[in-house]
Amino acid sequence: MAAYKDFLQKIPSFDDFIHVSDESYFLPVPEDWSLILTDIKGSTKAVQSGRYQEVNMVGAAGITALLNAFSDRELPFVFGGDGATLLIPPEHKKEAANTLRRVQRWSQQEFNLELRASVVDLSDVYREGHRLLLGKYQLSEGNIIYQFRGGALKKAEELMKKNLGGVALSPQDEEADPDLTGLSCRWEPLSAQKGLILTVLVSAHGDEARAFSIYSKLLEDLRRILGGDFKGACPTQKESLVLKWPPKTLAIEAKAQPGPFILGYLSTVVRSLCAYILIRYNIPIGNFDPLRYRQELISNSDFQKYDDVLRMVLDCSQEQATQIETLLKRYEERGDISFGVHRSAQALMTCLVFSSSENRHLHFIDGAQGGYTLAAASLKSKKPLA
Repeated sequence: MAAYKDFLQKIPSFDDFIHVSDESYFLPVPEDWSLILTDIKGSTKAVQSGRYQEVNMVGAAGITALLNAFSDRELPFVFGGDGATLLIPPEHKKEAANTLRRVQRWSQQEFNLELRASVVDLSDVYREGHRLLLGKYQLSEGNIIYQFRGGALKKAEELMKKNLGGVALSPQDEEADPDLTGLSCRWEPLSAQKGLILTVLVSAHGDEARAFSIYSKLLEDLRRILGGDFKGACPTQKESLVLKWPPKTLAIEAKAQPGPFILGYLSTVVRSLCAYILIRYNIPIGNFDPLRYRQELISNSDFQKYDDVLRMVLDCSQEQATQIETLLKRYEERGDISFGVHRSAQALMTCLVFSSSENRHLHFIDGAQGGYTLAAASLKSKKPLA
């Protein structure tokens, strides 16, 4: 355990997303660690039928359950809309697999969504000549979103698809529920304040050195279009944060509670009503300050990240969106990248709140109507096979 924590503490952090292309902020992950990859089978069809909030909830559930399973809550992860990527040290591998099996059973039972999960040992990927580097993007003090680079994730997915590596997990038969404490989705969809929400996925071509030369230039071009500041394009803004009661997602959140649904539903009703009253009327209680919490919601929003694919959900004007798509097409025509985008009027926020009074909360952002999922479908349709 000490070695695991020591490694994570040695990684330098950065608070300007442009540094995701700077290798000096990243450290190589030991080869005895493992990757866990999850995704929802048939997620594109599910979001097209209007189930995007359920897809996001299940996609975030694996992250939540694993963070709750380990008291330090420092496991590196990336949320991808309909699934996630997680990095597991060897001492947590067995428990992580058992925890995810519970999430798989819960997802199937509560939402009739099949969550696929596989464990891939990094040693298998490293033998193929690839590596995994880990960086820390600091949203605010104590809230880190890890960034993955080095080509290992793409190779891990390739090995699994070809049945050359990885162990696929299947749902666990036991009745134990996953611990999804902190997982919620009470806020109204975040309406675009500048015109629209643009979900962007970009995969650079070539070896790692060439890919990050491309990303470095591309990020500078994107930041210029967005007015010189990525954070200004965050969909979570003071004007977009709207809380109503009862929330439309009350039943979805209730399914994340342990025990019979009716008890979980009643518990969710009471807790969400109390939270609504405190936040709506700015009533501080104990160490909880509603005004401070709203500001933390903005700073702690996970709307941009990298895991061998650049992922961004941007609030931008129609003109900026057109400029971004034109830019991406230019890069694609040169053979530098493949990309997928999705436009929507709103973004969705799925919350992971361990402490609302101590600034220990993260908020996963996705484009409404299945932003990441549909952008990924577009990306996959034109990615080269090599």
